[in-house]
Amino acid sequence: MKPSSLSAWLKSCDLERFIEIFEENEVDLKTLRLLTESDLKELGLPFGPRKRILNLLAEEKALDKLAPIGERRQLTVLFCDMVGFTRLAYKLDPETLQVIIRAYEEACATCVNRYEGYVFTMLGDGVVAFFGFPLAHESEAERAIRAGLDIVEAIARLHIKGVGRLQVRIGIASGMVVVASGERNAIGETMNLASRLQTIAKPGSVVVSERVRRMAAGEFEYDDLGET
Repeated sequence: MKPSSLSAWLKSCDLERFIEIFEENEVDLKTLRLLTESDLKELGLPFGPRKRILNLLAEEKALDKLAPIGERRQLTVLFCDMVGFTRLAYKLDPETLQVIIRAYEEACATCVNRYEGYVFTMLGDGVVAFFGFPLAHESEAERAIRAGLDIVEAIARLHIKGVGRLQVRIGIASGMVVVASGERNAIGETMNLASRLQTIAKPGSVVVSERVRRMAAGEFEYDDLGET
């Protein structure tokens, strides 16, 4: 569901600190979509927020074009990837590899379901889970983080002869996504961000976006990894 007011839109993008500037200049959500970077600069917005707003508006237009083939949803995305899977695929026979994949997928599904998430896709060593689709709950970001931490522990406890300790990397992001569930397809910058965060995560760790950290409030301890 799209925000119906400028203040709601800014809050959904973690840009609420600029609400007063826009209100003073009588800029509503419809007007915002007409502004150029020069206009935003004239209003006094710093370089970073200007670029972010323009990028978000461009993404919104792209998602609107895709909306007829999918459902537009605000959700939290969890990307999980097994460390060293390609090496294992070359090293192990197909039967052993299948045992590993099955145990890995079952562990991920159990942890996601525990926090009422939804496993959207499982492809090889990649697992994508949604929190907020198909049903929305309170504290989606917190649920996703707890599921991610449980997955890390569950995979570390798996013991498969001749394989050694297994580890995962997990990235979590929140935002707007267009979901075509019948085609198992989802599109949006949130998907890309969760995937990027997963790639920078250290083995056995969970990396979350700044927005997820804010939504989960003080439920967890974090290390700042800087810009991604």
